[in-house]
Amino acid sequence: MSSPRFGEHIEEDPSVCYRHPDRQSWVLCQRCGRTICPECQILAPVGVQCPDCVRESGGSVQWTATHTKPVKKRAAARRAPAASATQGGFGGWVSGLLRPGGESPPFSWIFAASAIALWLVGLFTANLPVIWLAAFPNTAWQLWRFATFPFAYPAAASIQGLLLFALALFFWLLFAPSVERNFGRTRFLTVFFAASIFGAAAQLIFGGVAYGLAAGLFGLLGSYAVLMWSYPPARTQILVVLAINLALNLALGGGSIPLIFGGLLAGAGSTYLLQFYEERPRSKASTPYLIIGGAVVALAAIAVVVNVGLF
Repeated sequence: MSSPRFGEHIEEDPSVCYRHPDRQSWVLCQRCGRTICPECQILAPVGVQCPDCVRESGGSVQWTATHTKPVKKRAAARRAPAASATQGGFGGWVSGLLRPGGESPPFSWIFAASAIALWLVGLFTANLPVIWLAAFPNTAWQLWRFATFPFAYPAAASIQGLLLFALALFFWLLFAPSVERNFGRTRFLTVFFAASIFGAAAQLIFGGVAYGLAAGLFGLLGSYAVLMWSYPPARTQILVVLAINLALNLALGGGSIPLIFGGLLAGAGSTYLLQFYEERPRSKASTPYLIIGGAVVALAAIAVVVNVGLF
């Protein structure tokens, strides 16, 4: 495959490795801007480069073994004839979904299934899940609601209610599984819950009610924006999805603006910190998680204090 010159615009799918189209990745070569999977990432003085750019530069950088070994190990595990996987059927699908070393996005589907189940329960119980799980200003002291509100959505047996819930699920399933595959489960959960809690805190501070997957979804969009903003097609995709969701929210009164912008900022900030400390070899792996956790807890505490009447 021919290698583009530095600065040349590349029209390729930004979500897959240019050498391995079956592998999704969000890491770009620092020299040509093409997407490269972990096996193709070569450590450079600044960031990583693709094999073609390294070949053009005379091989002045070295392969980063820390990326290739886990990738090869995971690839070998996928090729192994696991008994549960070879059986096929529903059991094999579930086994592949939950296998620790697999690349299936279980949490994206679990979260969506939980939201659907609770919505159906709410349809026949006068929205009991929303009453117990959503975050309300007068129940801000009930801290579990900061983590449970994403799975609660007001159920209504009407065309509008069904349409709104279906749209929320559509955007979630359109985007979240791909992000989870590329992020890995730990980072995906970190970004999702940081964005959700941050968004809920912002919503409560402004006196609103927090429910639904919107904060987490916008957090994932913010994360995607940080990773892919330098790639024009991906940037356009991000802006289109953001514009559609903002337009829908404004059409419904704009009551969730603090929720979605809080989630967006938290997702972008969390991803920036994770990327920043990953590129610092002397930093502790726990450092970005501690910073993210501290910021989220601080804003949640402010939301609680504001709503219990101390200010």
